[in-house]
Amino acid sequence: MSLLRVLLRESFIYGVGDFCLKLVAFFTFPLLAASLSTSGFGLLELAMTIVSLGAVFVRCGLNNAVQRFYWDQNTHVFERPLVVSTGFFITLTFGVIFGTIAFFFAPFVFIISDGNAAGLGSIGVVSLSILLASTQWAQYLQDILRLHFSPWKFLGFAFCSRALGALLSVVAVIYCGWGAEGVLFAQAFVLLVAIPLGLRLIKSDLVFKIDTVWARRLLAFGAPFIFTELAYWLFASIDRWMLASMAGVDDVGVYSVAFRFSTLAVFVATAFGMAWSPYAVKIRSDFPEKHRAVYFEVLLILLVVMLIVAGTIALFAGELLGLLLPAEYFAAAVPLAVLSFTAVLQASQQVTAIGISLVNKTKVFAYLVWSAAVLNVALNWLLIPIYGVSGAAWSTAVAYVFLSVGFLFYTQRYYPLPVSWKRLIWICMLGGVVLTVSVLFQQRVLDFRIIAIKVFIAIIVLMLALPALKLSVFRENSLIQ
Repeated sequence: MSLLRVLLRESFIYGVGDFCLKLVAFFTFPLLAASLSTSGFGLLELAMTIVSLGAVFVRCGLNNAVQRFYWDQNTHVFERPLVVSTGFFITLTFGVIFGTIAFFFAPFVFIISDGNAAGLGSIGVVSLSILLASTQWAQYLQDILRLHFSPWKFLGFAFCSRALGALLSVVAVIYCGWGAEGVLFAQAFVLLVAIPLGLRLIKSDLVFKIDTVWARRLLAFGAPFIFTELAYWLFASIDRWMLASMAGVDDVGVYSVAFRFSTLAVFVATAFGMAWSPYAVKIRSDFPEKHRAVYFEVLLILLVVMLIVAGTIALFAGELLGLLLPAEYFAAAVPLAVLSFTAVLQASQQVTAIGISLVNKTKVFAYLVWSAAVLNVALNWLLIPIYGVSGAAWSTAVAYVFLSVGFLFYTQRYYPLPVSWKRLIWICMLGGVVLTVSVLFQQRVLDFRIIAIKVFIAIIVLMLALPALKLSVFRENSLIQ
C-alpha cells in the first residue's frame, strides 16, 4: 500500500471519527452558549483555560516523549511496555498533584482576574480539579492507541470520553439548570468512568512497573516541552484573560464562540496529526534517502487541504453565525475568519517543526514559542483596547506566523528539507487572498450574490493551488508493513 494512501486512509478514519465527535460538540456548544449567555459562556471558557494550564504540568511532555521513543529503531520490542507504563504512572502521579493544587488556587484566580468572587462554587472547583487531571490521563491513553495504529479503538474510546461528556453537559445545563458548573461536573464524571475502558484497550502495553532508566529518558526529553506548552497556553488562553480584564466577560464569550467555530478547521489538522505523528519517525527509518522529500510534499498537501477547509469557514463565517446564534454573536465573524487561518499555521507546524524534533533540539521549541507568546501578549495589549475581539484574533494570527516561520527556519538549519520556495510562497499568497476576501465581505444575512462571488473566488484559488502539488514522490515509495 502506498505511503500517501496509508496516510489518507488513516487520516480519513481519524478525520471522520473526529468530525463526528466535533459535530456533537458543535451542535451542543451553541445550546450551551445560548443558555449560559455571553457572560456565563465566558466564565466557562475561563475555567477551561485553567484546566488547560494545569494539563501542561500533568503531561510534562510525556506524550511527546513516548511517541518519540516507542517506534524508534533503537527501542526493542520488549521495552515498549516499559516505556508506556512508566509514562502513564508518572502522568497519573502528576495528575493527582496538580489537580490538588488547582482545587486550592483556582478560586483566587477568578477573584484576581475579574473581581468575581462567586465565579465558581465548591462543586465547580472540585469538578475543575478532577477534569484537569482526568483529561490528561485520557489523552495519554488515546495517544498510545494511535501508536498501536488502532484508529477504531481510538475513536471508540474518544467517543466515550469526549462525546458523552458534551451530551451530558447539555443535560446538566438545560434540564438541570446547573450552569457552567454543570458542564465541568458532567465532563469530569464521564472521563472518570471512561478511563478504565482506555486502560483495558492498551493492556498489552501495561505492566505495573516504573522503569527508572526510561523515567529519566522520558522526563529529559519531555520536560522542555513544559516551557513550550506554557507558551502555547498563552496562545490559546491569555487573549481571553486579557479580554476579561480589559473589555469584560461578555467579550470573552464572543471571542470564545469564534474560537469554538474555528475548531471546525482544527479538526482536519488534528486528524492528520493523529495519522502522521506515528508514521513520521517510521518513514525516516523505512526511506532514509527520500523521507525528506516526502516530508516537504506532505507539507504542501496539508497546506492546500487546510486552505480549502479554513478558507470555506472564513468566507462564510458571518452567514454561519447568523444561522446558528443570536445577533449579539455576529461580532465574532471577523475573529472567526482570522482564527480559522491560525488553524492552517498550526497544522503546518506538524511538518515544519519535524527537523527540530528528530535531532532532539527540543529547547528550540521553548525559545521560539516563548518568543511568539511574548509577541502575542504585547500585540493583545496594543490591539484589544482599539479593536476589541478582532484585535485579540489578529494578535494570535501574527504570533502564529512568527512561530511557523521560526520552526521552518530551524528545521532547515538542523535537518534541511528539499524546500521549493516558489511553490511554498505561492500557496501562502493564495491563502492571503482568501483571508483578505473573508475579512472584507462578512455578512449576517444570506445575500446570494455575495455568496456566489465568494464561491467563485474560492474555486479560482483552488485551481491555482493544485498545480503546486507534486504527488510523484508518493508513487515512488511504498510503506513497509
